[in-house]
Amino acid sequence: MTGSVDGHDLRAWIAAREGEITQLLCDMIAVDSVTGNEGPMAELCADWLSGHGIEAILQPAKDRNNALGTIGQGTRALVLSGHLDTVPPDEGDWTHGPFNPVVQGGRVFGLGASDLHASIVGAYFAQRFLLEAGCELSGRLVSAFTIEEETTGDGTRLFLDWAGKEGFLDFTETECVVTEPTGLEHVCLGNRASSFLVVEVEGQGGHGSRPHLARNPLWKLHGILAGLRDLEEDWKRRYHDADFGSTTLTPTSIEGGSLERTNVIPERARAVIDCRPTPGLWADDLALFRSELATFFAAQAEDGYDITTRELYAREGHILAAGHPLAEDVVAVLREDLAIDGAATRVNPAGNDAVFFALHGVPTINKVGPGHPEQAHRINEFVTVENLLRGVELYARIALRRLGA
Repeated sequence: MTGSVDGHDLRAWIAAREGEITQLLCDMIAVDSVTGNEGPMAELCADWLSGHGIEAILQPAKDRNNALGTIGQGTRALVLSGHLDTVPPDEGDWTHGPFNPVVQGGRVFGLGASDLHASIVGAYFAQRFLLEAGCELSGRLVSAFTIEEETTGDGTRLFLDWAGKEGFLDFTETECVVTEPTGLEHVCLGNRASSFLVVEVEGQGGHGSRPHLARNPLWKLHGILAGLRDLEEDWKRRYHDADFGSTTLTPTSIEGGSLERTNVIPERARAVIDCRPTPGLWADDLALFRSELATFFAAQAEDGYDITTRELYAREGHILAAGHPLAEDVVAVLREDLAIDGAATRVNPAGNDAVFFALHGVPTINKVGPGHPEQAHRINEFVTVENLLRGVELYARIALRRLGA
């Protein structure tokens, strides 16, 4: 490995700080950082970074802050990217409570443990190790944890806008590793695009016994959903992708009428469609995807109905070539340094903020992280202590391979 740092030294350093590493994760879980309330988490991060000699920046984002940490010097940069926010805790039987961290049976329980606080801890202790070990870096290792990844993605967009304008990053000399959870079992190199389409139909309500006098929006919405299923099949034939498979159009919510008004035809009905386009549809800010949807909805027009659509949280897709040096080095870290023989590359059906870096021309690992993806957004979420500690080594090793002097 680069310089005088070998696996034994790094692992011994991590093992000696297991209590500190676990405690930082517990401190983060105890802070409510549900989307919209990331401010206190950003403050905790900045305080920890500055308290360990790492340059900390609270970068304004909406009415909150993104939390940035930097070691090293120069225009070349490796960014460890992730998010400060969590989804709201699911209702149900949380054994210990979502904001009450518990270490038990080799696991740390609590909201955000896997998605994504374990990655923040891994990145921070990797920076601390490299600083304390006096490792020479050929550039800067930047940790960038942002707001609203779970919804709008605006935190990363605003960070990158600021970074370009202020000269914080030279995108031509920057690489990025998104630290979303993969269980350390694989490296994700790309994801489909995403858009959440809200479809609203307004008709004319009336009495359920006289449907001929009304324009029932539920029947119209049913027809639209059936048509979208046909469109999905058409897109499977025309835009199937060898890596990503097929575009999916999945209804996730339908609203209309009321159980308390069983004999009333409603005035309005609404559905949400989770759309995941493949590369043939996502190029140029999803231009073809939007054009074909517009054609579809134009054909749904019918007298007596007002149909409106709007998009939420649209993101293009992203992929990094498996032969890119960044991808090769990250895979080598898992296979050679962490001895995870079966580690492979794959793509992801869901999305994250990797695309925003890619749109700036930054080579980006779509995700690799210590959290367990199957634990994300679940009751009694946890991360194993083993993966938590290995996350520190993961990010330190990537930095040494990409920035080692």
